[in-house]
Amino acid sequence: MSIKKRTSTFFHLNLHILIDIIGAVLVWRGVWVLADRYLFPDHPDISAVVSIVIGVLILYIEDRKLKELL
Repeated sequence: MSIKKRTSTFFHLNLHILIDIIGAVLVWRGVWVLADRYLFPDHPDISAVVSIVIGVLILYIEDRKLKELL
């Protein structure tokens, strides 16, 4: 494999990784904004606790291994 082809492949792989990271961050930002707006917007402490509980439940239901989270 030539150096030019290897460099091109390396660049494209890193570009795809960067695009994936940006996409994940934007999705996370959207979820965060919606949670702030609609999940107990007048009570940020309650909203934070409920968010943690919902997140742990989602992770538990998805994998059923709660001891790995604690």
